[in-house]
Amino acid sequence: MRNNGRRKRRIRWDHILIWIFTIILTVVAIWLLLRMIPKDDTDVDALLNESASVKLEAIEETEAETEKPKNPVPRPDIDEQLLTINEYSRPGDKVDAVENVVIHYLGNPKTTAQQNHDYFESLKDLQNVSMSANFVVGIEGEIIECVPPGEIAYASNSMNHLSISIENCHLDDSGRFTEETYESCVHLTAYLVAEYGLKRENIIRHYDVTGKECPLYYVEHEDKWEKFRDDVMNYIEECREAAE
Repeated sequence: MRNNGRRKRRIRWDHILIWIFTIILTVVAIWLLLRMIPKDDTDVDALLNESASVKLEAIEETEAETEKPKNPVPRPDIDEQLLTINEYSRPGDKVDAVENVVIHYLGNPKTTAQQNHDYFESLKDLQNVSMSANFVVGIEGEIIECVPPGEIAYASNSMNHLSISIENCHLDDSGRFTEETYESCVHLTAYLVAEYGLKRENIIRHYDVTGKECPLYYVEHEDKWEKFRDDVMNYIEECREAAE
């Protein structure tokens, strides 16, 4: 009888040891699994959000590029001579939007586009006045880019942050453009109007902003100004029809 009692107690103890061992293994397995799971998923969420943001931006840029119609007007021959960034002629600030193309004339007859560009560049050293333009069209029709479209140029006063400015050279005090200047200005204006999706009414004079008689000839001769705008829009239409 005593032997049987000891055998029964030994069998129970064996069972207890098995259960303890099983519990220990389970706890160790759970601990190992928990070690494999990040304690803080903030970084993971940030990475996922960043990835999603990058993908969304890429999709939006692709859609924007797809939606933007191709400019039918060929880009005229432009000599890019960007001014040094400085507070007197090229501040380097972005415009808020491009809503107008503003036409000007230079108050110094017979000067060339290059001379006027070089004067704008010299203002960083002279530091006596703030003045510039996005483009200068010369007497022979040459075009120099001084400030990139989309950056502020000091030409159109309160309209600087919403426009692209084109200065034009001329031969005498009348301010009338040469045929070469006129044609290049028409083509450049047409290119910019089409590029930024503008309309006829978005082609304006400095005069329309401040009342200053600039460009002089096209302020004194309103019919010539309206013809200029018509010529720009007609050129855009010609280019559009040729592209179809």
